[in-house]
Amino acid sequence: MANDCEVTGNIKVVGDVLIAGKINGEIRATGNVTVESTGVVTGGVICVEASVSGLMTGNITCDKLSITNTGTFDGEVYSKRMEILDNGQFIGYRKAYDESAEHQLISNEKVISDSSEEKTDNPQLSAAVTA
Repeated sequence: MANDCEVTGNIKVVGDVLIAGKINGEIRATGNVTVESTGVVTGGVICVEASVSGLMTGNITCDKLSITNTGTFDGEVYSKRMEILDNGQFIGYRKAYDESAEHQLISNEKVISDSSEEKTDNPQLSAAVTA
């Protein structure tokens, strides 16, 4: 997502996500989420690995969170591993990764548009909302 773009709402992506703009909502990705230095994410994130060079505020559930020297994370982290480089900012707390919590979040999800059922310009992106 380009740095001049702003999205409000929840997104579900099959694959990786690269964010240079602003997202207000929840991101669920089957791959990695990367927040560039110009990127701002406010909301929850569920992914495999996350790298924050910009600003992320909210909750994240992942295998590994990396906060770079320009990154700031403010919120709750549920991860197996965490890395903070020099000058990276971590405000909040970290808890051990809990797969049952992720399963509970996913089971409460209602998919509005399933890419396998209808043709879209980007078949890997479908909107989702939580119950």
